Amino acid sequence: MKPMYTKKEFEDIGEKVIDWCIDEFGLSKHYEHYPYIEIDIDEEDYSLMGEFIGDNNEIIIYLNAINNIDDFINTIIHEYIHYTQSPSWYTRYLNNLTLNEVIKNKHPYEIQAEQIATDNYIKCRNNILK
Repeated sequence: MKPMYTKKEFEDIGEKVIDWCIDEFGLSKHYEHYPYIEIDIDEEDYSLMGEFIGDNNEIIIYLNAINNIDDFINTIIHEYIHYTQSPSWYTRYLNNLTLNEVIKNKHPYEIQAEQIATDNYIKCRNNILK
């Protein structure tokens, strides 16, 4: 089942999720500006639902991989947590993992981001979609 929202509606919801994340988790100590959402509707690679690009503080959401509004909100929170994490430590951990560990998502920052997103997406959804 694919999302029933327009790209503009997703952008509006995404901005609300970012605002909620700022209130809930604070701003990053590693980046000068808070991240913005970019909605990608053309990417056909379904292996990623989203990613944080630190070079320009961009959270890209790949709508073709999103199945519902909960996935959408969860993914934004997950990527926002990456924005709060140290990029040098992220790389340091990544460089010390084996390929098998990377494939199995054993990176501590990935585990942390997924846990925080899982624990908070319903609270966020209920707050922003009320």
